[in-house]
Amino acid sequence: MLKVNNHIKYSLVAAIAALAAMGELYRLKSLLNEGLDQGLTIDELNSAFSYMVRFIGQPRALNGLNVLKQICLQKLPNSSELIEQQIKQIDTLYLNANNSQLAQQNLLAIKLGALAVDDNFTSQLHEHLALCLDSHFAVTQINSMINILAIKADIDVAMRANKVFAKLLAHA
Repeated sequence: MLKVNNHIKYSLVAAIAALAAMGELYRLKSLLNEGLDQGLTIDELNSAFSYMVRFIGQPRALNGLNVLKQICLQKLPNSSELIEQQIKQIDTLYLNANNSQLAQQNLLAIKLGALAVDDNFTSQLHEHLALCLDSHFAVTQINSMINILAIKADIDVAMRANKVFAKLLAHA
């Protein structure tokens, strides 16, 4: 398996969150395959979709988990049981905010990808990007995530994130 730095993995997670939020399931399947090839684990992706529920809603998160399940059935037939358990958990339980399977950087990347999808979340995106700067990400890392959003998810999503980030940097 190709060893990839976490920086690229976080960028892929942001793009996965954006595609799931947009309901772009065909493109999501391709990006999930790429993420697995780049070193994301099934557990990380499972946990990512569980965390996404609060930002993209239960139906979109379940759709994403079902796409992941299809991939797992093709690549790793024995892993689909784990995803089935996760789907049942999302169906029946409210997920808590502490998700031990995901690094803080992954949680921040998910939120970036999900919030950048809609103009209605501009103020939340601004606050979130400020938090990213205050915590674990450098300006170059955030720019890289925005670039991956443009390449792997949607140019409008990336432009929205870039515009908010540029305003944030201008006022810093």
